[in-house]
Formats: sequence, structure tokens, C-alpha cells
Amino acid sequence: MIAAELFYVLGGKHVNILVKVLLIAGLVFVVLNIALIGRFYLGKQRIEANNREITQHKINLATVDRLTVYPIVDLLATGKNLKTEPGTSFLIATDSDNILFDVGYNIKQEEVSPLLYNLKQMDISLDDINALAISHNHADHVGGLCFKDNKVELTKGTVNLHGKNIFTPVPMTCDTAVAQTVEKPMHIGTGIASTGPLAEQMFIPGRLNEQSLLVNVKEKGLVLISGCGHPGIIRMVKAAQKITGIPVYAVVGGLHLYYTQPEAGFWGNIFGSSKLYCGTPSREEVVGIVNELKKLGVKKAYISPHDADQPTLEIFADQFGKDYEPLTVGSPVIF
Repeated sequence: MIAAELFYVLGGKHVNILVKVLLIAGLVFVVLNIALIGRFYLGKQRIEANNREITQHKINLATVDRLTVYPIVDLLATGKNLKTEPGTSFLIATDSDNILFDVGYNIKQEEVSPLLYNLKQMDISLDDINALAISHNHADHVGGLCFKDNKVELTKGTVNLHGKNIFTPVPMTCDTAVAQTVEKPMHIGTGIASTGPLAEQMFIPGRLNEQSLLVNVKEKGLVLISGCGHPGIIRMVKAAQKITGIPVYAVVGGLHLYYTQPEAGFWGNIFGSSKLYCGTPSREEVVGIVNELKKLGVKKAYISPHDADQPTLEIFADQFGKDYEPLTVGSPVIF
């Protein structure tokens, strides 16, 4: 009898402790959610103000006769002699400039990264590149986990960039290069400009600054080259047109647009989603975005598969027809 009463008392105490723990955990969960949601919506308001301010800066962008975009790193390649990975790097080649835009992921942290390997296979020397630019500070664009230190790494081996300029949307460093933070639209080459750091509010990591490159091609118009498209491609196209006064003729690069699971997977969505609770767009939203691009006058679309799902690429193929291609390492886009 005494043992039973003792068990009842102790059991009751354990139940009370468990209830208290659950109540505290529930309270922490509620407070955390309120904080995340509050930060998210306040951040959305701030980035809208930032982006409006960015588009107040106008630039006169001279034309170029020739533009070729070489995908150096991406998810697809034309042959087995080229490496692929879920990151991007593009070489922007015009009449007078060769600018390396992003440097890939180097997900295996190799001494010779996919970037350097593919450059060699394509017979392109770093000596031929006169400047670099980074779209945004995510691992798949700056060379891996060095993003945590706001650093750009072309490889785990040694690379001498001989003091070339590297234009970044947030303060960053890159060994043997001279880093310059882009704070507003500016020229970074002859007939090549940066949009400046357009912003987006991610649900988990918070604010993200991303710049795109703009090239004014003679008798065609503006070519917008995007690293990942986190600010949203519609916003980016409208901003480019406001900044330059030139219609966007073509969109090239990553759009971070999908409604099923992309190659980047779970973590890509956690760190890259600008929707509440890291949500993804619906198929209807994706179709609407593609249709809006056409309404804005975009004639051609060359989309990176590194942050898009196959169904989204098929929507582009359906809407743009022969004026759409998925970006593929070893297959240059010529304007």
C-alpha cells in the first residue's frame, strides 16, 4: 500500500515536470515563430525600399558588337571531358572584356576545381580574364564553404589573379585579387554594368544581396545575366530596364525557380527560399512568371539547370520554343 502511494506521488511529479517541459517548449516554439515571421515581413519592407533606391541610379550603357556567354560551371555539360556540379560560373566575353561571373561550388573541395578544370579543357586562360564578379555570397557561386568567411575561392589550390578586380555585392575578399563592393549600378567594363545589389528577404538566413550583369548588344538590346535570381527575375528585369532605359532582350543564367525538388535539394530550398516557411512556388506561379517575362518583351531565355527543376525548364521550352535553351557547359551562347 505504501509502495503504491509512493509510486503515485512520484508518478504525479513526473507528469507535472513533463507538462511544464512541454509548456516551455511550446512557448519557445511560439516565440521563435513570431520572431521569424516578424523579421521576415519587416525585412520584406526594407528590401522593397532598398530596391527602389537602387533603381533611382541611372547609367548610360554603350553598345557592344559581340557578346558570348560561356557556361564554365553548371549542372549539364556537352561531353564527358567536362566536369559538372550544382553551381555556376559564366565567362562574359565582349569586344573588349572577359569577365568571370561567379566561380562555381567546388563541392568536393578539389585542388583543381571544376572551374579550373573546365577552363583548361576549353582552352581559356585566367590570364585572358580581366576582371571577376560575384552575383551573391552563396557556396555554389563563391567556391564552397568559404562563403561563411565572406571569401571567394577559385580552387583549393593556389591561383594568382595578379591583382585583378573582383566586384562583389557585399564586402568580400579573394586572395591575389582586389575586391570592390558594388553599392549601386555601375560600369564594370565597356558596355557591361552591374545592376547593383538588389535585395531579397530569405526566410531562414535573412537578407540577401545579389547583383546581375547587364550587356547592351547592338541592334538587340539588353542581355541580363543572372547568377541565381533570388530577388526574382521579374523584379530584376524591371530594375534593369529602369536603370538603363533599355528593353531586356534576353535573360541568361540561374533563376532559383522551381515547383518540385531541384537538384540543389533540401538545403538549397532552406537557404534559398524567399517564401514563408521556405515554401516553393506553385506550378501556376511559375507559368505566370514565364508569361510575364514575355509580356515584358524578353525574346530569349537561356536558363541554368543548377537551381531549376525539369518541369520548370519544360515550361520555358513550351513558352519560348526555339528561343529557349538550358545552359550547358561547353555550349556557348552567342549574341
